[in-house]
Amino acid sequence: MAGRKYGLDLGTNYVKIYDNAHKNILIEKNMIAIRKKKDMVAAGDAAYEIFEKVSDNIVIKHPVQNGVIADVEPMGKMFDYLLKKLNCSNSMMRHNEFYLAVPSAITEVEKRAFFSLIGHSSFKTHNASLVEKPVAAALGEGLDVTRAGGIMIVDMGADTTEISIIALGGIVLSRLIKTGGNTINDAICSEVKLRHNVIIGRKTAELLKLSLGSAIPTTADPARAYGRDLITGLPVNVLIPDTLVYNCITSVLEPVLDAIRGLLERTPPELNNDIFDHGIYVTGGTSMIPGLDRLIASRTRMKVNMSSHPQESVVKGLDVIMNSYELSSLAFSVRESAFY
Repeated sequence: MAGRKYGLDLGTNYVKIYDNAHKNILIEKNMIAIRKKKDMVAAGDAAYEIFEKVSDNIVIKHPVQNGVIADVEPMGKMFDYLLKKLNCSNSMMRHNEFYLAVPSAITEVEKRAFFSLIGHSSFKTHNASLVEKPVAAALGEGLDVTRAGGIMIVDMGADTTEISIIALGGIVLSRLIKTGGNTINDAICSEVKLRHNVIIGRKTAELLKLSLGSAIPTTADPARAYGRDLITGLPVNVLIPDTLVYNCITSVLEPVLDAIRGLLERTPPELNNDIFDHGIYVTGGTSMIPGLDRLIASRTRMKVNMSSHPQESVVKGLDVIMNSYELSSLAFSVRESAFY
């Protein structure tokens, strides 16, 4: 019996699954609500709805942190839940193939967690392969990763930003920085607490980032934020200026800009010529911050290409690999891994 092929991008904030048979992408929040350490209350978008609203007997878990699986068991529950939404059945699951995108700079132990997720879920199968996330993202942007010329791609996620130089289907240079969209949210929470003596939640910080966020100076009306007064403990609301959010964004992005420049300085001149001609490619959910292309261009003096579908680049790249025999060598199966 012929099985299906699935491409998985397990991000800190979102899980993206590409169903090759139906040509659709399932995107859900990567969090799970658990009661009594084992009973699943909600998962995905439903868990996000109750995030920061639940009592102490319900724990909200983020199974993926800093680009790797931090807790396999809840991630397995999430995996089963999402595959059921895609109408997968246990009877045919062993015939299915899974392609998982992983950061290039992770250890063999961290890679094993991805294989364990597939092999030990309720849907038993060992047809799992890993693909380096920068390579998948480049393919998802329609780039030819097999050519000799260099490609620079910056994948900006929730917890991490991965900057890579790709040539001949492999990673020439790479730098993984533990900075992303969640780092900006935390910075906004801290700044509001410092300036206004008000404690706000991460959801509120996310809304402030979306409504006021920009990587370049702009003029926008202040946004109202609701929180808890640090001194009285009572509910309050304050007006947050756009400059506060702008300062948080630029301070968090500074290490990313330094890393881009540093990687360019280490890149062989022959590859630098190609990168200069074609520009830097930027993708990932955090890349949707307005004005980011202008900020990177001003610091690097290079052309910047922003993705039109930044959250889907990786899974679209996995789809390219799944449907191309010539690119099959870019995926590494469980049998080819050093720990098996």
